[in-house]
Amino acid sequence: MKLLVTTVAILMTIQSIPAKAAQIMYLASIVDKTIVSYELDETSGDLQAVNTTTLPVSPGPMCFSPCGKYLYAAMSGKDESGATVHGIASLKIQDRGRLELITYAEIDVRTPYLTVDPTGNYALTAHYSTGEVNVYRVKDKIVTGENLDHHTTERTAHCVEFDRSGKFVYVPHTSPNKVYQYRLNLKSGTLTPLKQPWVTGPDEDHQYHQPRHIAFHPTLDMAYTSNERGGGISSYKFNSRTGLLTRDQTLSSLPDGYTGSSAAADIKITPNGKYVYVSNRDLEQRDDHQDSIAAFRIDTRGTLSRIGTFPTVWFPRSISIDATGTFLIAAGQKSGTIATYRIAAETGELTQLKVYDVGDGTIWTMWK
Repeated sequence: MKLLVTTVAILMTIQSIPAKAAQIMYLASIVDKTIVSYELDETSGDLQAVNTTTLPVSPGPMCFSPCGKYLYAAMSGKDESGATVHGIASLKIQDRGRLELITYAEIDVRTPYLTVDPTGNYALTAHYSTGEVNVYRVKDKIVTGENLDHHTTERTAHCVEFDRSGKFVYVPHTSPNKVYQYRLNLKSGTLTPLKQPWVTGPDEDHQYHQPRHIAFHPTLDMAYTSNERGGGISSYKFNSRTGLLTRDQTLSSLPDGYTGSSAAADIKITPNGKYVYVSNRDLEQRDDHQDSIAAFRIDTRGTLSRIGTFPTVWFPRSISIDATGTFLIAAGQKSGTIATYRIAAETGELTQLKVYDVGDGTIWTMWK
């Protein structure tokens, strides 16, 4: 009898343990004005669309609140009345990736990149066409239109990201070939340029220059940029006391023997810090598009070594890696497709699993 009671108790305990929620991949489309949520099968790598959220204006770059309960999406385009709107939407995340649009704050100009500081109090935007960086207040998890700080930099500000501590801010600019460097005041939300206001990318006569996006290593004092012009990657040593970056390596991200023009786009590091990936967009007018994902190994000192390149969908403006570091997604902005890959744990090589038709204008992908 005692054994029966114990067995029943164990079974009841097992049944009361909630099932692990599936990872959700979010995909923004500027054509359909939607954010689609996909559930991941972590065994097969299959994706299943489970929710679609339509926004009043086309979404672009996205990020999460530090608490993980809200998704923020920059928007730009025509609303139902035909008026041009630039804004930042605040959406509450519900079960299975369902999104509830709470509100959106209008801003003055389109932003190609959006991030929120680790305290969740400030949303930062970089502005490509006007060359500026802005800081907006986040109140009660909602991004507001209150502009706390504004800095005019140079045209082609393409990205704005924090270091691991959340104290320092970096803004890659392609055409001037610079990464602007700031310290964020967590009390006021204002940015102060560092003693060295920017670090330059590879020399202008280098084939692989013009930093576009930046990613910080999860444990090492290192940062890495995708270099748009020519297709490349650069590593930077990071001084965690001063916040200053010092350029170290630059390698090609292009396939061996590639001919023609190409532009690197996104850059992502696996959660364990072992591998980093760069997407390459083929700029040539040809039927057999030669877009690719470049893979690099990062050693214990942050040094890069090239693994290889892997064919992908047309014009992969955005890539993302799941929380386990097992799967990579490439979103083809011009192909209307996304491709899923399995990342080999021991080598970092990519094996393509499946290509999904998802509609035109896939501009941003990320995981939660």
